[in-house]
Amino acid sequence: MAISACFGGIIFNMLFGVGLGCLLQLFNHQVITLESNGLLGWVLAGALGLSLVLSFVLVPLQRFHLGRAYGVFLLLFYIVFLLVALLTEFGKIHIGGV
Repeated sequence: MAISACFGGIIFNMLFGVGLGCLLQLFNHQVITLESNGLLGWVLAGALGLSLVLSFVLVPLQRFHLGRAYGVFLLLFYIVFLLVALLTEFGKIHIGGV
């Protein structure tokens, strides 16, 4: 039940949080536009993509027997991601004129 809740809770929130809001805007004839958040959006999408690709490669290489090293790797990856995201959000990391 816990495993299904991990996936079901997120899907439920996405369907009702985003889906219901967009559906209500469609009935009000409002245009729905998704705007990027600049560099922070790229940091978030890049970290998510990189973590998914790394897990997709590393898990089969370990023959699906994950140990402490993989857990430490994920924690370090999260700490680095969080640091970069916060520095980007507070303007310490920026690209040229952006």
